[in-house]
Amino acid sequence: MRNDAPPNPLTAELGAEGNPYDLIGVGFGPSNLALAIAAEELDSERNCLFFERSSRLRWHPGMLIDGSRMQISFLKDLVSLRNLASPYTFLQYTKAKGRLEQFVNLNDFRPTRLEYQDYLEWVAESFSGQVRYNSEVTRVTPVRRTGEDAHRLFRVEARDVVTGQTTVRYAANVVHAAGGRPRLPDGGVCDSPAVVHSSDFLPRFPGHFADRSRPYEFGVAGDGQSAGEIAAYLLSRYPASRVHLLLSGSALRAADSNPFVNEQFFEGRANHFHARTKPDRTGLLAELRNTNYAVVEPGFLDDLYRLVYDDEVRGTRRLIVHPGTKVTAVGADGASLRVAVTDRRGGDEEMRCDGVVLATGYVRALDESMFADLLPFLREESGDLVLSPDYRVGTTAELEGGFYVQGYGESSFGLGDTLLSLLPFRAKQIFTDICKQTPPPVRTRRPVEVSKASAYPPPHYVETDPKKIYAVMERFSFATLISARGAEDPVVTHLPLTLDRARGAHGVLFGHLDRANPHVQLIDGHQLTVLFHGPNAYLSPQVFETSVLPTWNSMNVHVRGRGRLLPDRAALLAGLSGICVKSDPGDDSYRLDLDDPRIDRMIEHIVGFEIEIHELVGRFKLSQELDDQNRMLAASALSATARRGELELIEEVVGLNVVQG
Repeated sequence: MRNDAPPNPLTAELGAEGNPYDLIGVGFGPSNLALAIAAEELDSERNCLFFERSSRLRWHPGMLIDGSRMQISFLKDLVSLRNLASPYTFLQYTKAKGRLEQFVNLNDFRPTRLEYQDYLEWVAESFSGQVRYNSEVTRVTPVRRTGEDAHRLFRVEARDVVTGQTTVRYAANVVHAAGGRPRLPDGGVCDSPAVVHSSDFLPRFPGHFADRSRPYEFGVAGDGQSAGEIAAYLLSRYPASRVHLLLSGSALRAADSNPFVNEQFFEGRANHFHARTKPDRTGLLAELRNTNYAVVEPGFLDDLYRLVYDDEVRGTRRLIVHPGTKVTAVGADGASLRVAVTDRRGGDEEMRCDGVVLATGYVRALDESMFADLLPFLREESGDLVLSPDYRVGTTAELEGGFYVQGYGESSFGLGDTLLSLLPFRAKQIFTDICKQTPPPVRTRRPVEVSKASAYPPPHYVETDPKKIYAVMERFSFATLISARGAEDPVVTHLPLTLDRARGAHGVLFGHLDRANPHVQLIDGHQLTVLFHGPNAYLSPQVFETSVLPTWNSMNVHVRGRGRLLPDRAALLAGLSGICVKSDPGDDSYRLDLDDPRIDRMIEHIVGFEIEIHELVGRFKLSQELDDQNRMLAASALSATARRGELELIEEVVGLNVVQG
C-alpha cells in the first residue's frame, strides 16, 4: 500500500499516518499486558495502543473452574522476575486487595486460576487508556509513504464488535499476541451448544446441561490438563452421568515438572534454543514435550484416580477411558451427537454422546485474512516464521516496519514460548528492540513533569476511617459513574447510588440507568469508577487566624469495583424501594407501592445494576496541616459556605425564592 499525503508529525493526530504510534498491539492478554508494563517502566514516552476483541481482559475463561490452581509459582507473574520493585507484581496486587498477609499465611506458591485472572484484570485497569476493548483487528497493511523506498509503517484496521464501526490507526511497529485458535477435528463439528471447545467450556456447557440429575453420556477429547480437569468437573457435578475420556495416547500421563527440567524455562534458555540449528531444535522439542503437551499435573492425577476408585467402591464406573483414539468429526444425530473416532490401528467407529468437550489445544498460525497484505513480505523456513532473537519476524527488504509476535515462536524459542514463565523477559526484549529500531517521538512541547518525590493525594488528606467514608457516600449519594469505551472515549453518568454496607468486603452499591444510556453496555463484568462529591467551598484567608493563602476544601470519595447487571424484576424493584427507604427515612415517609401499574411501565425503560466495591479512597482536604483552632474555623466556614452556595444556586436556577423548611 502506498500513501501520497506528506506526513506532519507536529500537527497530525496521534495514530494518524503523519504521527503514528510507536507500537500497536493486537490482542491484550497476558503477553501484551506484560509488554505494556515494560513500555511504562522502560520508556514511558513511547506511544502504545492495544486492540482487544473481548470486552475486558479474559484469560482462559472456559477453564476458570472453582479451585483449579496455577501450575507455576506466583513469582512467575507479569513482571517480578524482571523487576521486583514494580507496582504490578502479584504481591503488590494482594497488598492492594488487602489480603497480602492472608496469602502469605496460605504457605502456597500456586494461586487459583480465578485469583490470577483477577490479578491480570487489576493490572490491566492501569492501562485502560491504552486499550480499545471490543475492537477486533481485521487488517494489517504495510504502508510506503511518498519519497520513501520501503514500507516503514503499518495501517491497522479494527472493527468495533458492538457498533460495527471501523477504526484506522498507523504504527511503526505491530506486536501480534492474539493467541491461538481452537484446534477442531478435521471432519468438522456441528453447530450445537452441546459440543464446545475447552476455551468455551464454563460459559456454555454447564448452562446447556442444567439438569444435573440426568444420566448424560459425555465425551471429553484430549490428553492434557484441560481434559483431566473437565472430566473431573463432570464427574463431580453430574453424579448420574458417565464420562468417556478419548485419549490419543495409551493413558493419562504426568507432567515432568522436576526442577532440573524446569530450568528449560529460565530467561537465557530461549536464546540458547534459538541459537541451535533447526534439526537440534526439533529434537529438543520432541524430547521435552512431556513438560507441557498431553500431560497432567501429577497431584491432580491422584485426585482424579481417587474419584474413579470411589466409584469402584460404590460398584459403578463412570469414567470410561478410550486409549489410542482420535475424534475426527462431531455431527448432530437428533437430540444427541454422533462422534466419529479413529483408533491407532486405523479402525473407524462411532459413539453417541449427549455432550462433547474438545480439549484439543490450539493452532498457532497467523490469520490469513487479517495479515493478507503482510504475508507476502514475511520470510519462512520450512513453514515456520523466521524470528530474530528479539521476536521480530524476518521480512523482505521492502518492509522495514517492525512486526513482532508473542506465542507464535515455539519452533524458534522452545516450549516456553506459549507459557507465562517467560513473559517479563520477552516483553523487555521486544520493547528494547522497538526502541532501538524506532526513533523517539517528536514532541511539540515539553511534557508536564510529575513529581515522583511525594505521594498524591498527600497522605494527610487521605481518609481511611470507613465510617467517615461511608457517611459521605450515604449523605451525598448522587454520584458520578465513569467508564471508558476506548483510550479517548470516556463515558460519564450522574446518578443516585445507594450503599449496602453489609454485603461484600467493602459494601455493594445499587443504581439504575435508562436502557438507552450507553453506559449499560459497559457495566456487566467491568471495572467501574465512582466519585461521591461531598461538601466543598472556597475559603478566604480572612477565615483563619493564621496567615495563609486562599484554598479550596472538599470531601470526596473514590470507589472502584466490578459491575453486575441485575437479572430479574424482583432485584430491580428491591433496589428501587431501597432508594426511597434510605433517602427518606421515617415511618410516615413515602414508600414504593410495588403494585402501582406505573412501575411496570417504568421498568421497561430502565436497567438495574450493582457494584461490588473493591477499593475505597477518601480524599478529605480539610486544612489538616493547620492547628485545631484553624481547622475548626475552616470546618465552620465550609459548612456555612456550602449551604449558602447551594441555596443561592437553586434560587437562581429555579427563578423563585426557596422557602426553607
